[in-house]
Amino acid sequence: MISVIYKKEMLELIRDKKTLVFMILLPLLIFPALFGALAVFASHSIQKEQTRTLTYIVTGANALNPVLNKLAEQTDFKRYQGSLPQDIQGLIRQQKIDFWLDVSPQYLQEMAGNQQSQWKLYFNNASGVNSAVHRVERIIRDINTELTEEKLLALGIDADSVSGVLTPIKLVNKDIAKAKESLGSKLGGLVAYILLPLCLLGAIYPAVDIAAGEKERGTLESLLITPSTRLDLVMGKFLTVFSASFISAFSAIFSLAFWSFIFAQGFAIEIIAKVVGTLGIFDLLLALLMMLPLVMSVSALVLCISIYAKNFKEAQNFMAPLSFLIFVPLIAAMMPGIELNWQWAFVPISNVALAIKEILKGQGDSMLLLTVWSSQLIAAIALLAFATYWFKREAVLFRT
Repeated sequence: MISVIYKKEMLELIRDKKTLVFMILLPLLIFPALFGALAVFASHSIQKEQTRTLTYIVTGANALNPVLNKLAEQTDFKRYQGSLPQDIQGLIRQQKIDFWLDVSPQYLQEMAGNQQSQWKLYFNNASGVNSAVHRVERIIRDINTELTEEKLLALGIDADSVSGVLTPIKLVNKDIAKAKESLGSKLGGLVAYILLPLCLLGAIYPAVDIAAGEKERGTLESLLITPSTRLDLVMGKFLTVFSASFISAFSAIFSLAFWSFIFAQGFAIEIIAKVVGTLGIFDLLLALLMMLPLVMSVSALVLCISIYAKNFKEAQNFMAPLSFLIFVPLIAAMMPGIELNWQWAFVPISNVALAIKEILKGQGDSMLLLTVWSSQLIAAIALLAFATYWFKREAVLFRT
């Protein structure tokens, strides 16, 4: 009977246009289009800010000051041609200039006395994307390097010894982490962070539709009078939600790989081949296997909530906090210094994200991984048992 109920529920879901939107259209087309457009827009905005011409004013600098020549040599800098007002900061607020560099009037005397000269850079970074500071700092850094070399040469230090005087010790970093460890640590947290919310999104609408939705439509009673047991009904509906959840998640993965191939072509294939080659097919499959009981738990949980809800709207309201409850443990698992141990092994959701990270790094403790997998499976079974219990109670099924 479970297979009959499962087929019936899946057919009804497939015929529903809303379900197709949530299960296939959103992850396959809409999400990639939104994220792709956002990435293109962000990249374009950053590039535009980094390359736009900056209008500036320099005060306090005489003709001997090197900053005037340095700024004049830059093709993406333009000196303000108008008359200087008393309130130069007002020009920055009015966006007539991008920055004002106020040079110390005692610059030459300070240089002659080997003193540090302090200059003031005025700019408006209210938008948080002003590139003036970084671009001016780059120019000042070049001037500092030239002046330092000149001063050292004047003191009798030859050009070959300048770097040894300025930086007596140079630290060369040697990371002994294997490529698998490094890539697995970075990718491990993201796998659960991306897949689980997608599974939740794919599970919510089908769960609401086949439980609370049937209450609202008045079709639940016809199911209850069939020869099937309440356990058969719950399992059939659970498998439907579980299937919809996985279809949604893997539609998103397929879509990401497909559009990456379309836009990046050979480069995308090279990256995918490198990731698979470094991590290994077995570990990737093991990571997905680790997620199975967690997705089962999520599917059972949304089904429990939907069974309890009186109607479609109430079920949607109950589902709203779920995203928050799932994202917080996922974010905790991605924090630096958090590793899988016996304490974290029993923290729901976080334990799976940490376990996936350990699997992809190739350092997983088999006992810890088995504990994580078993605990999630027990949670899924408990939630299914609870859903079955609620399905047997008429006070829950026919709440008013």
